[in-house]
Amino acid sequence: MVQRRDSTEERAYADNRGGPGSGEEGFDGAEFKALVDAAGGDVTAAVQKWLVDTDKIEPGTPIVGLEIRAWKPEA
Repeated sequence: MVQRRDSTEERAYADNRGGPGSGEEGFDGAEFKALVDAAGGDVTAAVQKWLVDTDKIEPGTPIVGLEIRAWKPEA
């Protein structure tokens, strides 16, 4: 986890080889889309389910904010 000066934090999950703040991999786009599709298009529900399923949070833990970043790899 990286604590930011604005009181937010950055956490790295999935296949982030460099750890939080490294800018290295997170979810593959197709994998993330499948998680969201399985949650009926609800991004927060998809992330919450993944966090519960991977024992990173307890069921019922509220998510009060998400920041999702994506980019398109260079051809």
